[in-house]
Amino acid sequence: MKLALILLLLLSLTHFVMGLFVLQKSRSDWANRYFFGLVLGIIGWLIANYFSNADGLGYTQILLINKAVFIFPVLCAYFALMFSLHFTGLYEKLSQWIIIVLGSFTIFILASSLTNLIVSGVTQSADGVYSIVFGPLSPLYAFYLVSYFGLILPIFILSIKRTKERAAKVRYEYVVAGILISFTLILFMNLVIPLVLSNYAFVGVGPYATLALIGAITYAIVKHRLFEMRALVARSVAYLLLTLILAALYGAVFLAVSILIFPTDGSRMAQSITATALAILLAFTFQPIRKFTDKMTDKFFYHDHYDSQDVLNNFSKILVSELDLDRILKRSLGTLSTDIHIQYAQLAIFDNDRIYRVEHHGKVPDRLMVGPEMKKLDKSLSIADELAVTNSNRELMDAHGIRVALMLRTREQFVGYLLLGDKLSGENYSKQDIELLEIVVKQLAVAILNAKAYIEIQEFNKTLQARVDHATSRIRVANRHLQELDKAKDEFISMASHQLRTPLTTIKGYLSMILDGDAGEITPTQREFVDFAFGASERMVNLISDLLNVSRLSAGRFLIQAKPTDMEAMIRDEVRQLMSHATAKNIELIFTPPTKPIPMVELDENKTRQVVMNFIDNAIYYTKEGNVTLTLESIGDSVRLEVKDTGIGVPEKARKKLFSKFFRAENAQTVRPDGTGLGLYLARRVINDQGGTIIFDSVEGKGSTFGFELPLKAVTQPKT
Repeated sequence: MKLALILLLLLSLTHFVMGLFVLQKSRSDWANRYFFGLVLGIIGWLIANYFSNADGLGYTQILLINKAVFIFPVLCAYFALMFSLHFTGLYEKLSQWIIIVLGSFTIFILASSLTNLIVSGVTQSADGVYSIVFGPLSPLYAFYLVSYFGLILPIFILSIKRTKERAAKVRYEYVVAGILISFTLILFMNLVIPLVLSNYAFVGVGPYATLALIGAITYAIVKHRLFEMRALVARSVAYLLLTLILAALYGAVFLAVSILIFPTDGSRMAQSITATALAILLAFTFQPIRKFTDKMTDKFFYHDHYDSQDVLNNFSKILVSELDLDRILKRSLGTLSTDIHIQYAQLAIFDNDRIYRVEHHGKVPDRLMVGPEMKKLDKSLSIADELAVTNSNRELMDAHGIRVALMLRTREQFVGYLLLGDKLSGENYSKQDIELLEIVVKQLAVAILNAKAYIEIQEFNKTLQARVDHATSRIRVANRHLQELDKAKDEFISMASHQLRTPLTTIKGYLSMILDGDAGEITPTQREFVDFAFGASERMVNLISDLLNVSRLSAGRFLIQAKPTDMEAMIRDEVRQLMSHATAKNIELIFTPPTKPIPMVELDENKTRQVVMNFIDNAIYYTKEGNVTLTLESIGDSVRLEVKDTGIGVPEKARKKLFSKFFRAENAQTVRPDGTGLGLYLARRVINDQGGTIIFDSVEGKGSTFGFELPLKAVTQPKT
């Protein structure tokens, strides 16, 4: 019994020391807090489990202790789950509702554990061993433990797969191994066997399974810097020294005072007064002695101490203030080596898989690592002390006196390597060192790429100006030629249009006379042919008119000749002329007159009439079925015309170029191959030159809206 009690005390003390160490590292870190809570829960469970079969206790006491045996695992399960979430960084990604549900379920199970719903009683066998009488909610209790502890495994597996840092993967692997081994054994020994087989012979073995958890985490701490131990060791030594000094000092003082003042048996009151005075003296001298011991241990343990933020600030100043690559390499390497207290450091910058620049700081090793050897270090971080002795990278690093190798790279590009030798203190690189270096290499990689780009730009600028001058000269010559060709083109279009217009006018006139019967009666077949020829000549005249207008625009002779115009009458006239075209296509052409009279408007009637005709004609052509609706109305100081159709619409990619010269959308070319792409170009110019704006909206396959809005500029004379 005494041996079992001693083992319990040692086991509990081991748990408590480890939990306290972790908590002391960072009291504000929730992962550390939950770990300490887990340790306290385990200790409570160990103690309750030990006294669950104690002799000499009444039924009520035994029942309460056995209920405590079931209460502490609830706390352990919750603290273990929350520790894993905080430690892996998944807690911030969870919904608050999930956290609330987890906590609420835990509170419910804890409350149930205090009642008879989980442990309803205990029975004692003939040999004095107590057995649990389970309540109705014991299956729910088992589900709680299995589910909460079961969530820890996927959490760590997800974290192992997600992280790219080898050291982090190793930390997670050791922790999860310890958790799995310890809690699997505990659940099996203390829950599964008692519930399924009603056998309690192995209950006493379960608590010792927690050694697997402690052992795994301890190994991770010592070997893989799970938590930084040096600060804890330093403080432990400080407090130990303080305790020894106080014990020796006050023991000697008390002994001396007792001998001098009380050489013989004296009054107990006098001894009490003396002890009180010594206690007061102890209170006043405790802090000075503690500061002294802290100072001594800091000098021993922290002779190479530095502030990471100060190092990063100095490093950032260098990267921001320098653009020259050689100066960046020299200054950054020197600052890094000095601040972190490194004997030797090397920067090797690569370009096209070959070493481009090399910079050293400190005593250069007898044998330098060459490019092909560096390429074998294919990890972002390689720490020699964490690699197996037989590992090829470990052998390579040992041969060149390298303790840490970090790869410099951005998201897209490999930059080079930062190779570091031993520290001046002779100690291994700490967690603080590695975390700082991982931040530094990211900044340094970007700065080096920027500096290389700056060098390339400087070299490129030496030849760029000459090429630009040469290209500019050629462009000027080509531009002059283009201007001459454009002028010749405009002159040709103008001349050809004028020359073509006269015979076409004659042809159109004679065709009109034939249709009117001036040349005698014609047969229906002849009339059909003449109608076709007349329509073709009409389109040719319109095309030539557009070409002439384009030519006038280029020559600066496209003038707006405004005069008072009846907009409503003009639009009705255009609708009437195009009604036959709409009827022939079985399209309903609708004009919606304004709700209130529109006064006479100053505008170029002929050019505006051409725009209106173009909008209506296009709407009819590009509408297979449905209707074309014209709406005229006055809005404030403007008059607005809209032509809406239910036609093919304009594709999204064609809308930006729709009003460009000679441009036509692909679906429009299919429906009307003979179009020129000049109508909308001229329409926008006519409207813009009159101070108006073009209206356009379209949905492919459903229809389009074309129109314009012009300043009203009403004239004094009324409509006639």
